[in-house]
Amino acid sequence: MQLDKLKVSAPSVLRMIPDELLAKLAVDTKVDYCAKVLKGERLFYLLVYAFLCADRLCQRKLEAVFSSQQFKSLFNFSVDMKVSRSSISTRLSKINLDFFEQAYELIYTRLSSLYTEKEIRDMFLVRIDSSMVAETCNKLKQGFTVGRKAEGREDRKQIKYTMAYDGFAAKLAEVLSEPTYLNEDMAMPKVLDGLVKKDRNHQNLYVLDRGFKALDNYKMVSQSDALFVGRINTNRKMVVVRSLMMDDTDRNLGKLELVDDVIVYLYNKEHKEDTHEFRVVKARFKTPTDTARKSPKGTNRKKTEQDVYFITNVTNEPGKVQLTAQEVAEAYKRRWDIEVFYRFLKQELSFSHFLSTSENGIKVILYMTLITAMLVMIYKRLNGIGYSDAKFCFKLQLEDWIIDLNVAIKTSGPDYKKVMQTVRNRIP
Repeated sequence: MQLDKLKVSAPSVLRMIPDELLAKLAVDTKVDYCAKVLKGERLFYLLVYAFLCADRLCQRKLEAVFSSQQFKSLFNFSVDMKVSRSSISTRLSKINLDFFEQAYELIYTRLSSLYTEKEIRDMFLVRIDSSMVAETCNKLKQGFTVGRKAEGREDRKQIKYTMAYDGFAAKLAEVLSEPTYLNEDMAMPKVLDGLVKKDRNHQNLYVLDRGFKALDNYKMVSQSDALFVGRINTNRKMVVVRSLMMDDTDRNLGKLELVDDVIVYLYNKEHKEDTHEFRVVKARFKTPTDTARKSPKGTNRKKTEQDVYFITNVTNEPGKVQLTAQEVAEAYKRRWDIEVFYRFLKQELSFSHFLSTSENGIKVILYMTLITAMLVMIYKRLNGIGYSDAKFCFKLQLEDWIIDLNVAIKTSGPDYKKVMQTVRNRIP
């Protein structure tokens, strides 16, 4: 891959950050109150640059990045400025979170406007899922433990991140540290409720993980006039009200074959029939999975379901939103996109561990990780490359830009001021 063949450069993507609006936001949120060196905007750019250029980040590496000539040259910071690891830790734990939350909303709105009308319509398909990150108990100040402690290992606490991903970025994200949110039927509704309140026109189709299965949650979405697609167990007790199948119904669902498409009543937790209508699309794999073979460890494989049941509140009533069985199945299939997004965050942007173990710091890092991910997503889309390639090329182009920048400054001589005025058109 040749960097000079890429359509969009890394510096041009960084210029998309609305620097003047960030400055205004810093004033409005008073994020720099009592701050001498590590002001809100400086911490913002430190985290963006570090996520892009460093691997397996920690606070010591953040200290080294801030002290580097490259970072200071790129963002026009004084070479005399220094911060310690402890000051970074303290700042993360106490800095005003509103600055980063509003910065995320601001940049999301700015960058999502670069998408085409068709791409924006695709972004109405919102996947909701969770991911866990663990740390030793003596470091993490909040969180919950899962399962039994392995012999010889330290106790570990976990934090759950639940996000709503639209194919571009996270529309909403929550940091959940209370044990009750270990259950997805508690975690996902928290994000979903926030999204429904933001989505006043209810244009989104929410794609839900299989852990979202409580009848009350399904009803909560429907009563909010929002639409969802999910998956339920094939042994879920239900009563068929009517069938949507016709003689000419297309049964081809890709790797699946449509078996039935029905309107049903589900049973509630008291094992009584509830009269709220839902639609269940029943399908079966065309090629059955072989469960007779043994796993590499010699044990029998877990039995694999041959049938798949999708559930939705899109019941194809006249005058309302219509979805074919194929569209229901395809919507759920695209739920996998959020799993790929989580993998990108963890493998490429240091999201698999904690840069801060305070509640405030964890949320700051969350917003900054998502902002950096947006920049990489724009770069990836405009250049037509993959996640890993996008981050790698982004880093290389920034390094090349810094070299060119320093050469221009050092060779400017008497024209230093003129050169610096030209350099102002760089970043940010």
